[in-house]
Amino acid sequence: MPDVTATSLARGVRIPNYKAPGQGSTAPKPFLVMPTTVARKSVRIFHQKGSAEARTYLTSSFAGWLNHSHPAMRTNATNTIGALDTYISADAADGRAFVGFGEYVIVKLPSGTIKTKVDVVTTRQKVLSGRAVFWDGKPITLDQAQVIAYPYAVAARTLYPNEPVSDICVWQVRRGTLHVVSMTNALARANDADEVLARL
Repeated sequence: MPDVTATSLARGVRIPNYKAPGQGSTAPKPFLVMPTTVARKSVRIFHQKGSAEARTYLTSSFAGWLNHSHPAMRTNATNTIGALDTYISADAADGRAFVGFGEYVIVKLPSGTIKTKVDVVTTRQKVLSGRAVFWDGKPITLDQAQVIAYPYAVAARTLYPNEPVSDICVWQVRRGTLHVVSMTNALARANDADEVLARL
């Protein structure tokens, strides 16, 4: 089995019959990929350069979509721009300082491997926290968030072996939901994550 991404694992947690794309799979259509790709980059710009530049990037990226003849395209773009504002407000309420972005870590389980990158790393009083940022899809429950958080917890512990990491925050931005999963609860869900991985 090729490396499954943590994003695909998260979809598998929420959708029982979901299958991760394999080698040679047909690439999804651009209108299904662009919103999430652009939104993820806007989060990086926000943490690097501030909210104004992030909004400018997102709005300019969706310029053609905001005036698109297809209502679904217009709605998707508008909702994604609104979701960035939700993320910025939630980040301010969270109050932790930005540390950096994660790097890809290959998380090994009996059924295969999960290619995982913590989206954002923050800190409060020298204790780190990782974020897994999702933009759409079915609502994530707390139980599902704990399974989804597993590879991110392993990745965070791998990247910062000598520093305390308190939790993984699973953010579902467009729905305005946030689950804070302790490292203990996330790491305890290895078997559940492996079960999902086995059927992908």
